[in-house]
Amino acid sequence: MSDIKIPSWAMPIGAAIIPAAIAWGAMQAQAEATDADVERIEKIVVQTADKAVETGQLAKVNEAKIEAIVSSLEDQADIAKQSDAKLQQLIEIMLTKE
Repeated sequence: MSDIKIPSWAMPIGAAIIPAAIAWGAMQAQAEATDADVERIEKIVVQTADKAVETGQLAKVNEAKIEAIVSSLEDQADIAKQSDAKLQQLIEIMLTKE
């Protein structure tokens, strides 16, 4: 059998290379995981921004609808007041004719 001989001065270098290689591999894996997280978070941010815009538009639509309802109710109140006044006049006319 042939034996592999390593000079004694290379032993510390070899011992340092192994942890360095492990650390490098761990950093590469962490970088890939970070990239995946960044992509995932970017998608979430875009979706959230889209929903915020949509919600803002819905809020504006709802505000317009509410304003239309309030205006309609005010008109109905005015019409009711006018009807009450006309009804009161009619009753007074009927009472005076008797």
